[in-house]
Amino acid sequence: MVAAGTRDDCLADWGEFAFIDFLARHPALAQADLEVGIGDDASVWRPPAGARVLTTLDMLVEGVHFDLASTSAADLGWKALAVNLSDLAAMGGRPECVYLGLGLPPATAKAWLKEFIDAFLRLAECYRVRLAGGDTVRAGELVISVTLVGSTTAAPGLRSGASPGDGIYCSGTIGDSCLGLRVLDGRLAGLSEADAEFLKKRHRRPNPRLALGRKLVAAGVASAMIDISDGVVADLGHLLKRSGGLGAELESGRLPISAPARRVLESGRVELVDLMTGGEDFELLFTAPPSAAAEIAEIAAFLELPVAWLGRVVGRAGISLAGPAGKIELKTKGGYDHFQSQNQ
Repeated sequence: MVAAGTRDDCLADWGEFAFIDFLARHPALAQADLEVGIGDDASVWRPPAGARVLTTLDMLVEGVHFDLASTSAADLGWKALAVNLSDLAAMGGRPECVYLGLGLPPATAKAWLKEFIDAFLRLAECYRVRLAGGDTVRAGELVISVTLVGSTTAAPGLRSGASPGDGIYCSGTIGDSCLGLRVLDGRLAGLSEADAEFLKKRHRRPNPRLALGRKLVAAGVASAMIDISDGVVADLGHLLKRSGGLGAELESGRLPISAPARRVLESGRVELVDLMTGGEDFELLFTAPPSAAAEIAEIAAFLELPVAWLGRVVGRAGISLAGPAGKIELKTKGGYDHFQSQNQ
């Protein structure tokens, strides 16, 4: 359960309108350049001339998406916005304004709520996102709904558009977040303190790849793009399905694995496929024609962000992984299903 305050220091004592007033007066909102922000029945935001408007929404529910026993208010505030920013990154968009909806138990401690809001708005400041409004309601458990609005003057990146022969690329490293979750819930012990902290941070504080997404879209080099929320295998499957039911051939030696994750892998406590299916990497996975390889390398070098070539798109459906022991076919079931996965 969310941290409960005393009778005089909880949300029930504060009240809904005092909480909204706290948000409206938050220092992070002082320089907001919305025409109309918090305080009216609707916000007013004027998009840049000639821009397409992008909108994405994510919900996080206590007990489904996060465990408050191992998640701080600050980490949750950061991640609630970061996952939306990652969606926008996959479209090549620039974030503009955000709307925050909260379902809160009345006993929620003011200190917990302030810590959550401070982290949420600190990340918003990093990317020049303005909190433009939202809603608060009484709830039996913590529910967070974030709607992010962005813009792009170029054609947005889509999941569709990949072609046979295209290369498959991924930013950063994969599998760190799922290992971090295992550390947090006690399923992965015995790591060095440095490795454990690295993996936990990768789970708690994802780094949305907005600059990479914008560069790829502006240069027109990515034929299809998606962010990795369900894992490389599932999200590549989504992209290939939207591109007409194509397939992929991946090479195990090309998969980008961090040093801490590789040490866990080499210990035999996880398999490589676990790192490809664990989810919540929030890296960008994209395809591009072979002719774009040099330009992708230049973009990666400019951003000082590793971008790895994983394999190629093929015409037949299915995803295979080639390694020292030969080639295996990977199951492409589409990630976590909120209405089926809990029953399996």
